[in-house]
Amino acid sequence: MANKHLVFSSDKIGEGDLGAKVAVGFLHSLVGVSKDLLPQKVIFLNRGVLLSTHNTHIDNTQALQTLENLEKLGVEILSCQTCVEHFGAKVAVGRLTNASEVLQYLLSSQNAISF
Repeated sequence: MANKHLVFSSDKIGEGDLGAKVAVGFLHSLVGVSKDLLPQKVIFLNRGVLLSTHNTHIDNTQALQTLENLEKLGVEILSCQTCVEHFGAKVAVGRLTNASEVLQYLLSSQNAISF
């Protein structure tokens, strides 16, 4: 696993229903990537936390299953605590994090890809 991280700041990649499908499809595709290409961390900020939490805003069943599989592969799943609290959600996969920790990870990473 390389020192790279993915950051989701939305529950969609693009707009509308298609954007929601693309986000879940993208996460699902990561499960098939060779271990040396997997990110160390997938970080969820803002509406992105709706993909990694139990919430009443979206149906994220497929995303949660995929994130559980990524976690089994050694990918750390992190959700912004402030964002989770804002949406009244509860972490379903991974753990809570904060801005200081996220900045430390991003500034020390070789690569950070944001959606």
